[in-house]
Amino acid sequence: MISVLSYPSCKKYNISNNKFVRSFSGNDITDILAQGDKALNENNYSEALKAYQQANILNPDENIVYKKLAKAQFHLADYSSSERNYELYLEKVPDDIDAWIELGETQRQAGLYQKALKSFENALSLEPSNDLANRSILETKNNILSIYSPQKAQNEKAVQAEKNLRAALEMTVNYMTPEYMQGLKDVKVTFGETASMGGTSNIAQYENHKNTITISNSYIYAAPQVIAAYLSHESVHAHDNDPYTSIREEQDAYQIAAKFWIKNSNGVKDPEMDYAVSLYKQSPSKLNDRVAEIYKLRDPDIAETSPNHPPKKLFHFNISKQKVASQLLKSYNVIA
Repeated sequence: MISVLSYPSCKKYNISNNKFVRSFSGNDITDILAQGDKALNENNYSEALKAYQQANILNPDENIVYKKLAKAQFHLADYSSSERNYELYLEKVPDDIDAWIELGETQRQAGLYQKALKSFENALSLEPSNDLANRSILETKNNILSIYSPQKAQNEKAVQAEKNLRAALEMTVNYMTPEYMQGLKDVKVTFGETASMGGTSNIAQYENHKNTITISNSYIYAAPQVIAAYLSHESVHAHDNDPYTSIREEQDAYQIAAKFWIKNSNGVKDPEMDYAVSLYKQSPSKLNDRVAEIYKLRDPDIAETSPNHPPKKLFHFNISKQKVASQLLKSYNVIA
């Protein structure tokens, strides 16, 4: 599962309204920002940076440009410049939760853990249910612990990984029918490093030759329902029992994850899943269109359909209140 967003942004880059962006000087930089946003969405960070720098020269009073500069600089690993531009932006817009999280991640990548912790805490104070802010705080605290006690930090993270993965798997099992999950009983689930597609790491992935679902290590501290949403997505790929994916398969997988999130988020806010659900609630075709756009952008050769997709029957959800997780959970191999 790749992101329908583009990390570290918590929203699609061109979601900001560039229309009629002007400064007091009257310079209209709408087209320049659009060029930068297009380059950023295509992972062409150097070109995006050039466009934003030009916009900044023409219109130094337009605050949103500083946030866009910071995004491009983050991806180019120029963390010092990125931090400075996020701070300039947040001086004017201190209630931007996304920007605080992005600033924190910039500082964390630079090894400025105490500063990162403060930025993430600022985001969480603005939205206490924001799981990205919360898991970033926990990850940063583990980073700090690893400096003074590496083995303790490693052990603490391993315990958290197994606890969260088992809780997430139980949620997934309860959501699907026993019959559906029985077909996945030999699938292994784990946290680990994930592959990249078009320069962006997968949040989660299913590898047919290993019969394994892997959730990105960056989600170890996520709420169990967040992890479970990605497990439900990857279960679609695993259930097909073939090594191929397709636009249709990814669209169906995103829809099942969106439906899971609607039913099970319990007030937790996750930017990726919230964005997918917002599209799905407008109409399933909106979500399908966005998924197709992203996957075709990152893999122009991706097929429209794959051998076992579309399936004969779509997804089977466990609508009864009977708890089946206790007996089915034992069938799964959770890799700690």
